[in-house]
Amino acid sequence: MVNPLPFTSHRNIWMVGCYLEIIRTGFATERAMGVTKEEVEAVLTSQMKPTHLEVIDTSGGCGASFAIEIVSEQFEGKRLLERHRLVNAALAEQMKEIHALSIKKALTPVQWQQQAESITTPAQ
Repeated sequence: MVNPLPFTSHRNIWMVGCYLEIIRTGFATERAMGVTKEEVEAVLTSQMKPTHLEVIDTSGGCGASFAIEIVSEQFEGKRLLERHRLVNAALAEQMKEIHALSIKKALTPVQWQQQAESITTPAQ
C-alpha cells in the first residue's frame, strides 16, 4: 500500500518534532537532538583514523544535518564514491537519524598536503 502522505515518514516526523521543540524551548534539548556533532566526530575518529576531521552541524543544533571534511589514509587507492561509502558505512547507525550528510572533502593525506601547498604557493 502506498503512503497517502509521503511526507509523513518517521524521519520527517522526527524533524518536525525537533523543530517544534526548538521553537517551544528556544534551543535544542537532548530529547530533541538525534545525533550530536561530538558523536559523529567520535565515530569517524575511531573508525576512519583521520589526520584531519571537521564536522559542522548545519541543522542549527538539531543534529539532523552535517557537513564533513575528512582526511584519512583509508582513502588511498579509492575513488570518490568509494570514499563516501566508507564514511557512510562508518556512520551507519547515526545515519538512521541524520537527515542530510554533506561530505565536502574526502581526501588522502597526500592530497590534503598538495591542496594546502597549492593554496599557500603563489602562482608563477
